[in-house]
Amino acid sequence: MSQKINEEIQILINKYKFGDFNEVLNKCSSLLKKNPKNDFLWNLAGLCFQRAGNHLKAITSFQNAIENNSKNISAKNNLGISYKSIREYSKAEKIFKNLLLENKNYINAIVNIANLKKDTYFFEDALSYYNKALKIDENLPELHLNISNILQVKNEMNLAKDHLFKALDLKSDFSKADQNLSMLLNYKDNINDKHLLSMINKLQNTSLDRENKILLHFGLGKAFEDKKNYEESFKHFEQGNNLKKEKLSSKINFYKKKAEDIKKYFSTIKFEKINKNLDSVNKIFILGLPRSGTTLLEKIISSHSKVGSVSEIGYFYDHIDKNIIVDKKINEDQINKLVNSNFANEYNNFLKQFNIKKKFILDKTLTNFWYIGFIKIFFPNSKIIHSYRNPKDNCLSIFKNLFPDTTGEKWLYDQNEMGEYYLIYHDIMKFWNKLFPNQIYNSKYEDLINNKVSKIKDLIKFCELEWDEKCLNHHKNTNPIKTLSINQANKPIYKTSINSSQFYKDKLSEIYKILDELN
Repeated sequence: MSQKINEEIQILINKYKFGDFNEVLNKCSSLLKKNPKNDFLWNLAGLCFQRAGNHLKAITSFQNAIENNSKNISAKNNLGISYKSIREYSKAEKIFKNLLLENKNYINAIVNIANLKKDTYFFEDALSYYNKALKIDENLPELHLNISNILQVKNEMNLAKDHLFKALDLKSDFSKADQNLSMLLNYKDNINDKHLLSMINKLQNTSLDRENKILLHFGLGKAFEDKKNYEESFKHFEQGNNLKKEKLSSKINFYKKKAEDIKKYFSTIKFEKINKNLDSVNKIFILGLPRSGTTLLEKIISSHSKVGSVSEIGYFYDHIDKNIIVDKKINEDQINKLVNSNFANEYNNFLKQFNIKKKFILDKTLTNFWYIGFIKIFFPNSKIIHSYRNPKDNCLSIFKNLFPDTTGEKWLYDQNEMGEYYLIYHDIMKFWNKLFPNQIYNSKYEDLINNKVSKIKDLIKFCELEWDEKCLNHHKNTNPIKTLSINQANKPIYKTSINSSQFYKDKLSEIYKILDELN
């Protein structure tokens, strides 16, 4: 490479580090016209596409990089990451394993296989790979964070905490570890004040970036709530939410239109005339809003000896919206094409990756409440369980939680939009229940908590499963559950979350004013 191109690339690297991805991408495109065989530029362009969530273009860029330099291991590794991101797991795994054939100690590939195994719920395999990486370099704080996440899934909370403390020892400004740790620690009775004060001190750092501030605010919100200091708790939750929503755009009008289009289409469908083969493996779908009790239901039902859970796979969202939404509205012709496609078989093939050898498979993707009509078309024999709770408690719980980075939804962090979204969700669930009377089990969280035995027996009966005593001892269920609520789900049923909104009733007036329309 010429001196000039080297200098330009160095400038681009610096801009990439500062997050100027659009600018870097535009410049890469310009430079590639003059230097079409420059594998570094192709790889850098791919990384920019990755950051924008455009993995198909990222894949093309990485492939071009590899085509021009077959020894570019970074491009190969990044290609695997993009395949993993679009759930092409077998392709991703093959790439990572081939990289390890080239260099068995290539830690990036080891970690990426571990991440892939974690995402496909092969948690023991994931842990094995993370530990292999740890033997190569035990001083990587991110590794300890990842191991902690797996241990939480396995309900090994003390070990999980140890790894988070280790991560912070290695990197004191590792705010993600602080926030994760706050979810595991109890700050009542001043037990963990040292960690609380540490988060406060870190937040006062004037050079702290936005993402780290968000993490610390949510961590402190939880810590002060443990202490029942609701004033201070809400202050941090609010600041965290305000920072989080800054770069998120509103989709409320789109969701309103989506709900109306769905209702209009499915109101005219003759379901009995749609001839679909029934599955040999029965499906159970648990759906609803975040923090509504879905994880508890998953834990209860997957305790049954004949049920295996794939948890939150997002298949319907990924494939239905992509196929039916044209120009921000639902296209009826595209729905008809989808209805007559091999969607059911494709979904079943996707499930095979999880290697669940049970008669019943449970899919707990929350957003499936949008797709109940499609579920009834493709899997008419499936069981649909809708989890809901007191709207104010539900919205408060959402407001108090920081969701995965992949969930770029403004309504999760904005009081007004949260209230509006709740009304849309409530309306479409009302529609589905009217369209499919007695075919959806509506599980009210408060009723489940207050009448544990009878409600669990009702659930199992609805699923057409014989009674299994293990469902009553769901907290002893060793089947891994991957969710924000894992810590709560691994405990016996408790009542402290009921009517929790009373402590913040003067703080969430925007949400509550909108929710009052439900009365």
